[in-house]
Amino acid sequence: MVVGAALLELRFAVERLPRSGGDVLAHGFEVRVGGSAVNVARTLQALACSPLLVLHRGEGPFDRMVGRELARLSLPVEGRRSRRPSGVTVTLVEPSGERSLVSALGAEGSVGVDDLPADVGKACALYVSGYELLASPDLEAAIAALPKGVLVLFDPGPRGAGPGKLQAAWRRADVVRLNEVEAERRTGTKGAAAAAAALERDGVVVSTAQGAYVKLAGAVTSVAGGERVARDTTGAGDAHAASLLAGLTRGMDLLAATALANRVARLQVMGEDVAGALRAE
Repeated sequence: MVVGAALLELRFAVERLPRSGGDVLAHGFEVRVGGSAVNVARTLQALACSPLLVLHRGEGPFDRMVGRELARLSLPVEGRRSRRPSGVTVTLVEPSGERSLVSALGAEGSVGVDDLPADVGKACALYVSGYELLASPDLEAAIAALPKGVLVLFDPGPRGAGPGKLQAAWRRADVVRLNEVEAERRTGTKGAAAAAAALERDGVVVSTAQGAYVKLAGAVTSVAGGERVARDTTGAGDAHAASLLAGLTRGMDLLAATALANRVARLQVMGEDVAGALRAE
């Protein structure tokens, strides 16, 4: 089960970010449907999983694009319709592959406990994004109350990674996945390894451009992922989270699932077939 967002992404490839009042000409432009739920679901499908999406649909031309993509994916969807328009994210991708986001929230930002299916406690695993939990405290409480038989992977994102935020989700999650910047923000510590060690719990995975650090039983283990690739990193974090979930539900331990996630995220950045990572297992 994937609890997250579906929205429109406008992606621009730029030589540099504009300064205040500046003007930068993009040398590449793409319009696509993204958001945490859709991105995670795409990767889960590629890894032979069949997720149920829990999200909000909106109204207007952007939502029509969202609807066409969900129909193409042929995935079941739970969640209410909203009279608000679907949201939009503008992504600026620099030559290094780093991306910067400007988002306007829409219908997807209001997923609540009433959107969860009645049998959510029978799910084998659940992914949830911090974006939705911040917008809906009742949803966080419902996730925190799930029985221990449900494997919960929590991806707080940049807004949910701040110190003291979303504490109930941090405590309930079986695995918390962050990137290096988010882990540093959570702990006030510089460097992915140090930040992983400083995080307040075990079962955390801190991803970097070269791999990941996993904290288990108070110790931090580095899991290699290859050299950094100067490509568009948009969606790599969602692919990493989805692959962690796929690996764990297949009986891998957290280190093996992290190694799989590193390979899938790298394939995602390279624009290659991510299903190949699972066939290599």
